[in-house]
Amino acid sequence: MKPYRVFAVLRREMQEIVKSRGLLLAIFLPALFLTLLPLGGIAFLGRALDNVSSGDAQDFARLLTMMPELKTWSVGEVASYVILEQFLTMFLMMPLIISLSLASQSVISEKQTKSLEPLLATPIRTSELLLGKGLTAMLPALAATWVAFLIFLLAGRLLIDSPRVYSSLLQPKWLVAMLALAPLLSLLSVSITVVLSSRVNDARTVQQIGGFVVLPIVILGVAQTVGLLLLNVTTFVIGAIILAAADILILRLGVRLFQREKILTRWK
Repeated sequence: MKPYRVFAVLRREMQEIVKSRGLLLAIFLPALFLTLLPLGGIAFLGRALDNVSSGDAQDFARLLTMMPELKTWSVGEVASYVILEQFLTMFLMMPLIISLSLASQSVISEKQTKSLEPLLATPIRTSELLLGKGLTAMLPALAATWVAFLIFLLAGRLLIDSPRVYSSLLQPKWLVAMLALAPLLSLLSVSITVVLSSRVNDARTVQQIGGFVVLPIVILGVAQTVGLLLLNVTTFVIGAIILAAADILILRLGVRLFQREKILTRWK
Protein backbone atom coordinates (compact mmCIF):
# COMPACT_ATOMS: atom_id res chain seq x y z
CA MET A 1 0.00 0.00 0.00
CA LYS A 2 1.28 3.45 -0.99
CA PRO A 3 0.39 6.11 1.64
CA TYR A 4 0.76 8.96 -0.86
CA ARG A 5 -2.02 7.44 -2.99
CA VAL A 6 -4.31 7.28 0.02
CA PHE A 7 -3.45 10.90 0.87
CA ALA A 8 -4.15 11.95 -2.73
CA VAL A 9 -7.65 10.43 -2.55
CA LEU A 10 -8.21 11.99 0.87
CA ARG A 11 -7.16 15.45 -0.35
CA ARG A 12 -9.34 15.15 -3.43
CA GLU A 13 -12.38 14.11 -1.40
CA MET A 14 -11.86 16.84 1.21
CA GLN A 15 -11.80 19.45 -1.52
CA GLU A 16 -15.13 18.13 -2.79
CA ILE A 17 -16.62 18.34 0.70
CA VAL A 18 -15.56 21.97 1.10
CA LYS A 19 -17.18 22.83 -2.23
CA SER A 20 -20.48 21.03 -1.48
CA ARG A 21 -23.11 22.62 0.75
CA GLY A 22 -24.96 19.36 1.02
CA LEU A 23 -21.94 17.53 2.42
CA LEU A 24 -21.14 20.36 4.83
CA LEU A 25 -24.72 20.24 6.10
CA ALA A 26 -24.41 16.46 6.49
CA ILE A 27 -21.47 17.08 8.83
CA PHE A 28 -22.65 20.02 10.90
CA LEU A 29 -26.44 19.64 11.14
CA PRO A 30 -26.46 16.28 13.00
CA ALA A 31 -23.71 17.52 15.32
CA LEU A 32 -25.56 20.76 16.01
CA PHE A 33 -28.88 19.00 16.57
CA LEU A 34 -27.49 16.31 18.86
CA THR A 35 -25.69 18.98 20.91
CA LEU A 36 -28.49 21.52 21.24
CA LEU A 37 -31.16 18.92 21.99
CA PRO A 38 -29.66 17.65 25.26
CA LEU A 39 -28.60 21.15 26.30
CA GLY A 40 -32.11 22.41 25.73
CA GLY A 41 -33.51 19.47 27.65
CA ILE A 42 -31.26 20.21 30.60
CA ALA A 43 -32.14 23.89 30.57
CA PHE A 44 -35.92 23.45 30.37
CA LEU A 45 -36.39 20.24 32.34
CA GLY A 46 -33.86 20.80 35.08
CA ARG A 47 -36.19 22.72 37.40
CA ALA A 48 -39.11 20.41 36.73
CA LEU A 49 -37.02 17.39 37.76
CA ASP A 50 -36.36 18.98 41.13
CA ASN A 51 -40.08 18.72 41.82
CA VAL A 52 -40.38 15.02 41.04
CA SER A 53 -42.28 13.38 43.85
CA SER A 54 -40.68 10.69 45.98
CA GLY A 55 -43.45 8.31 44.92
CA ASP A 56 -41.95 8.23 41.45
CA ALA A 57 -38.78 6.67 42.83
CA GLN A 58 -40.22 3.22 42.20
CA ASP A 59 -39.87 3.90 38.48
CA PHE A 60 -36.10 3.69 38.97
CA ALA A 61 -36.14 0.71 41.34
CA ARG A 62 -34.41 -1.68 38.93
CA LEU A 63 -31.80 0.92 37.99
CA LEU A 64 -31.08 1.63 41.67
CA THR A 65 -30.57 -2.08 42.22
CA MET A 66 -27.96 -2.18 39.47
CA MET A 67 -26.36 1.10 40.61
CA PRO A 68 -26.59 1.24 44.42
CA GLU A 69 -24.48 4.41 44.51
CA LEU A 70 -27.53 6.30 43.23
CA LYS A 71 -29.62 5.39 46.28
CA THR A 72 -28.30 8.42 48.15
CA TRP A 73 -29.35 10.73 45.32
CA SER A 74 -32.62 12.62 45.25
CA VAL A 75 -35.33 11.45 42.84
CA GLY A 76 -34.74 14.55 40.72
CA GLU A 77 -31.03 13.77 40.48
CA VAL A 78 -31.71 10.18 39.45
CA ALA A 79 -34.19 11.37 36.84
CA SER A 80 -31.62 13.86 35.53
CA TYR A 81 -29.03 11.10 35.39
CA VAL A 82 -31.33 8.86 33.34
CA ILE A 83 -32.10 11.66 30.90
CA LEU A 84 -28.43 12.55 30.48
CA GLU A 85 -27.52 8.92 29.86
CA GLN A 86 -30.05 8.84 27.06
CA PHE A 87 -28.63 11.99 25.52
CA LEU A 88 -25.06 10.77 25.86
CA THR A 89 -25.99 7.58 24.03
CA MET A 90 -27.13 9.79 21.17
CA PHE A 91 -23.54 10.98 20.73
CA LEU A 92 -22.65 7.45 19.68
CA MET A 93 -25.13 7.82 16.82
CA MET A 94 -23.36 10.92 15.53
CA PRO A 95 -20.33 9.24 13.91
CA LEU A 96 -22.65 6.63 12.40
CA ILE A 97 -25.01 9.17 10.86
CA ILE A 98 -22.35 11.56 9.57
CA SER A 99 -20.08 8.84 8.16
CA LEU A 100 -23.03 7.16 6.46
CA SER A 101 -24.07 10.42 4.79
CA LEU A 102 -20.57 11.32 3.63
CA ALA A 103 -19.62 7.85 2.44
CA SER A 104 -22.87 7.27 0.54
CA GLN A 105 -22.64 10.65 -1.18
CA SER A 106 -18.97 10.12 -2.03
CA VAL A 107 -19.35 6.66 -3.58
CA ILE A 108 -22.85 6.81 -5.08
CA SER A 109 -22.49 10.30 -6.53
CA GLU A 110 -19.36 9.23 -8.39
CA LYS A 111 -21.22 6.20 -9.72
CA GLN A 112 -23.86 8.52 -11.13
CA THR A 113 -21.50 11.16 -12.54
CA LYS A 114 -18.95 8.61 -13.84
CA SER A 115 -16.19 10.60 -12.14
CA LEU A 116 -14.74 7.52 -10.47
CA GLU A 117 -13.90 5.74 -13.70
CA PRO A 118 -10.72 7.76 -14.47
CA LEU A 119 -9.50 7.07 -10.93
CA LEU A 120 -10.15 3.34 -11.27
CA ALA A 121 -8.12 3.33 -14.48
CA THR A 122 -5.02 4.46 -12.55
CA PRO A 123 -2.62 2.06 -10.76
CA ILE A 124 -4.26 2.83 -7.39
CA ARG A 125 -5.29 -0.30 -5.51
CA THR A 126 -8.86 -0.92 -4.43
CA SER A 127 -7.79 -1.00 -0.78
CA GLU A 128 -6.02 2.36 -1.18
CA LEU A 129 -9.05 3.90 -2.84
CA LEU A 130 -11.46 2.64 -0.19
CA LEU A 131 -9.12 3.66 2.63
CA GLY A 132 -8.88 7.18 1.26
CA LYS A 133 -12.65 7.46 0.88
CA GLY A 134 -13.19 5.85 4.27
CA LEU A 135 -10.90 8.37 5.99
CA THR A 136 -12.75 11.16 4.18
CA ALA A 137 -15.98 10.03 5.81
CA MET A 138 -14.50 9.11 9.20
CA LEU A 139 -12.28 12.11 10.01
CA PRO A 140 -14.96 14.84 9.70
CA ALA A 141 -17.46 12.61 11.54
CA LEU A 142 -15.08 12.02 14.44
CA ALA A 143 -14.03 15.67 14.58
CA ALA A 144 -17.67 16.80 14.69
CA THR A 145 -18.51 14.20 17.34
CA TRP A 146 -15.60 15.08 19.62
CA VAL A 147 -16.14 18.83 19.31
CA ALA A 148 -19.87 18.46 19.97
CA PHE A 149 -19.21 16.27 23.01
CA LEU A 150 -16.68 18.78 24.38
CA ILE A 151 -19.18 21.62 23.93
CA PHE A 152 -21.78 19.52 25.70
CA LEU A 153 -19.46 18.95 28.66
CA LEU A 154 -18.51 22.62 28.95
CA ALA A 155 -22.08 23.88 28.62
CA GLY A 156 -23.35 21.20 30.97
CA ARG A 157 -21.06 22.57 33.67
CA LEU A 158 -23.09 25.78 33.59
CA LEU A 159 -26.55 24.24 33.21
CA ILE A 160 -26.43 21.27 35.59
CA ASP A 161 -26.96 22.35 39.19
CA SER A 162 -26.07 19.07 40.87
CA PRO A 163 -22.31 18.33 41.06
CA ARG A 164 -23.10 14.62 41.39
CA VAL A 165 -25.14 14.61 38.21
CA TYR A 166 -22.46 16.55 36.31
CA SER A 167 -19.75 14.19 37.54
CA SER A 168 -21.62 11.36 35.82
CA LEU A 169 -20.69 12.98 32.50
CA LEU A 170 -17.01 12.58 33.36
CA GLN A 171 -17.11 8.84 33.98
CA PRO A 172 -14.35 6.78 32.29
CA LYS A 173 -16.95 4.87 30.26
CA TRP A 174 -17.66 7.95 28.15
CA LEU A 175 -13.95 8.41 27.48
CA VAL A 176 -13.89 4.82 26.20
CA ALA A 177 -17.05 5.49 24.20
CA MET A 178 -15.69 8.60 22.48
CA LEU A 179 -12.15 7.36 21.86
CA ALA A 180 -12.87 3.70 21.02
CA LEU A 181 -16.53 3.14 20.16
CA ALA A 182 -16.96 6.31 18.09
CA PRO A 183 -14.14 5.51 15.61
CA LEU A 184 -15.26 1.87 15.36
CA LEU A 185 -18.87 2.88 14.77
CA SER A 186 -17.76 5.34 12.11
CA LEU A 187 -15.69 2.63 10.41
CA LEU A 188 -18.67 0.27 10.59
CA SER A 189 -20.85 2.85 8.86
CA VAL A 190 -18.26 3.36 6.11
CA SER A 191 -17.79 -0.40 5.63
CA ILE A 192 -21.53 -1.00 5.29
CA THR A 193 -21.78 1.86 2.82
CA VAL A 194 -19.04 0.32 0.67
CA VAL A 195 -20.86 -3.03 0.65
CA LEU A 196 -24.21 -1.45 -0.20
CA SER A 197 -22.80 0.92 -2.82
CA SER A 198 -21.47 -2.03 -4.78
CA ARG A 199 -25.08 -3.17 -5.27
CA VAL A 200 -27.16 0.03 -5.03
CA ASN A 201 -27.17 3.09 -7.30
CA ASP A 202 -29.10 5.55 -5.11
CA ALA A 203 -27.57 7.36 -2.12
CA ARG A 204 -30.93 7.63 -0.35
CA THR A 205 -31.41 3.87 -0.54
CA VAL A 206 -27.98 3.33 1.00
CA GLN A 207 -28.76 5.79 3.79
CA GLN A 208 -32.13 4.20 4.50
CA ILE A 209 -30.72 0.69 4.68
CA GLY A 210 -27.65 1.80 6.59
CA GLY A 211 -29.85 3.72 9.01
CA PHE A 212 -30.75 0.44 10.68
CA VAL A 213 -27.24 0.45 12.15
CA VAL A 214 -28.35 3.02 14.75
CA LEU A 215 -31.00 0.66 16.14
CA PRO A 216 -28.59 -1.23 18.44
CA ILE A 217 -27.54 2.12 19.98
CA VAL A 218 -31.16 3.03 20.61
CA ILE A 219 -31.85 -0.39 22.11
CA LEU A 220 -28.86 -0.07 24.45
CA GLY A 221 -30.09 3.29 25.72
CA VAL A 222 -33.62 2.03 26.30
CA ALA A 223 -32.32 -1.15 27.98
CA GLN A 224 -30.40 0.88 30.54
CA THR A 225 -33.35 3.20 31.18
CA VAL A 226 -35.65 0.30 32.06
CA GLY A 227 -32.92 -1.39 34.07
CA LEU A 228 -32.24 -4.37 31.80
CA LEU A 229 -28.63 -3.46 31.08
CA LEU A 230 -25.93 -1.40 32.75
CA LEU A 231 -23.74 0.65 30.45
CA ASN A 232 -20.28 0.83 32.01
CA VAL A 233 -16.64 0.55 31.00
CA THR A 234 -16.87 -3.25 30.72
CA THR A 235 -19.94 -3.03 28.49
CA PHE A 236 -18.27 -0.52 26.20
CA VAL A 237 -14.99 -2.47 26.02
CA ILE A 238 -16.88 -5.65 25.08
CA GLY A 239 -18.84 -3.65 22.53
CA ALA A 240 -15.60 -2.23 21.09
CA ILE A 241 -14.16 -5.74 20.66
CA ILE A 242 -17.31 -6.95 18.90
CA LEU A 243 -17.36 -3.86 16.68
CA ALA A 244 -13.69 -4.28 15.76
CA ALA A 245 -14.33 -7.86 14.63
CA ALA A 246 -17.42 -6.80 12.69
CA ASP A 247 -15.51 -3.94 11.04
CA ILE A 248 -12.78 -6.27 9.83
CA LEU A 249 -15.26 -8.77 8.38
CA ILE A 250 -17.46 -6.19 6.67
CA LEU A 251 -14.50 -4.21 5.35
CA ARG A 252 -13.00 -7.35 3.78
CA LEU A 253 -16.36 -8.12 2.24
CA GLY A 254 -16.54 -4.59 0.87
CA VAL A 255 -13.12 -4.83 -0.76
CA ARG A 256 -14.09 -8.11 -2.43
CA LEU A 257 -17.40 -6.77 -3.73
CA PHE A 258 -15.81 -3.54 -4.92
CA GLN A 259 -14.20 -5.12 -7.99
CA ARG A 260 -12.91 -2.37 -10.25
CA GLU A 261 -13.16 -4.34 -13.52
CA LYS A 262 -16.84 -5.10 -13.01
CA ILE A 263 -17.52 -1.58 -11.72
CA LEU A 264 -16.14 -0.02 -14.89
CA THR A 265 -18.60 -2.03 -17.00
CA ARG A 266 -21.58 -2.34 -14.60
CA TRP A 267 -21.86 1.37 -13.82
CA LYS A 268 -22.19 2.41 -17.44
